[in-house]
This record gives sequence, C-alpha cells and structure tokens, in this order.
Amino acid sequence: LFPDTGRAWSPMSLFEPCAGDCRVAIFGGQYVENSMGEVLVTSPELPFSWEYVSGDHFIGTSISRRTATLWNHVDVEPEIGMGQRFGRQDETDVWAALYGRYHGFPWDDYVVTTVALSTGLNWASDVSDVEQERAKDSEGSQLMHYFAPEITFALPSDPDIQLLFRFHHRSGVFGLVSDAFGGAQYGTVGFRIRF
Repeated sequence: LFPDTGRAWSPMSLFEPCAGDCRVAIFGGQYVENSMGEVLVTSPELPFSWEYVSGDHFIGTSISRRTATLWNHVDVEPEIGMGQRFGRQDETDVWAALYGRYHGFPWDDYVVTTVALSTGLNWASDVSDVEQERAKDSEGSQLMHYFAPEITFALPSDPDIQLLFRFHHRSGVFGLVSDAFGGAQYGTVGFRIRF
C-alpha cells in the first residue's frame, strides 16, 4: 500500500510526483579494514573505533523513494546510487538496492532517528587490487551483493534534513553471490534530504 493513502502500489507509481516520498543523499568516507562480520557480529564497536585506511576514500550519491509503510514503522525504499573510490582504489560503483527503514523511536521528540538495512546488487567498473586480495578466489568480481546498513539523525524542527551514517559494503555474501567473498567497504557520513 502507498504510505498514508491506502492506494495500491504499482511500478508506474515510481514516476508520479514525489510528494515528500523521495530522498537524495550524498556521503563520503574512508575504507574500513574490519570485516563486516567483525563490525556487526563478532566484535561490534562504534565507528570511531574501526580500522580506517588513510589514502582510500569514497564519495557517493543516491536517490530513493518510499513506496510503502509496513506496520506503521517500516518504510520500504528502492534506491539507486553511484559512487567513486579514489586514492588506493579508483573504481566507480553503481548499485540498486531495496531498503527497509525503521522509524518511530521513543526519543524522536528530541532526535528523529531511523535505522535501515539494504539488499541489492553493486557493480564496479573494475576489480581493484584490494578486492583481489580479499577474494577467496584471488580474482574478485565486478558484480557483488550490496549491503549498506545506515542510521540517520534529524532535528524534530527540521526532519527533512538528516545526518547520515552508512557502512557502504559490497561482497560475495560468503560465496552466495560471488566466489570472490570479500569486496570494498567504507565508513561514510553525509546528508539525506527529503523532497
């Protein structure tokens, strides 16, 4: 269902006026040496404790659209994006993903917060030396899974402008998507604007 309207959604709905359902984001950051498993499961730490690699940067932009709200708290958001690595790596990333975004935290009267997880595909213009080293097959892959968890914060007085923290991550999902296994990942910060 369309959020707040009860109308049935169709693919053509993506081309209708946004009416507050669209978002554009710009973000950038540094390469993270820690594995995704370490960051989320085996030894979770706050982002300022991660092992960042100087001289390996990323800047990206994305556009997304809320297409449904489930259980009053989970927005479904298709996203497309493009980014550029520079420094130690110099590949271009292009991705398409589907996000599930939770909102409605009890402290939203003080800081409006959302938490989101994605699944999708990420294509890189080439396989970098870094990705080849992380690959179990020593080759890597241009096409990998895109998993980029993020958290946003906004002032209640201006919830349409959000501070964004995203773990931009591509990998072979332990061999499910690609024999390459490991890919590139960056801890990023930026802004997300609703229109």
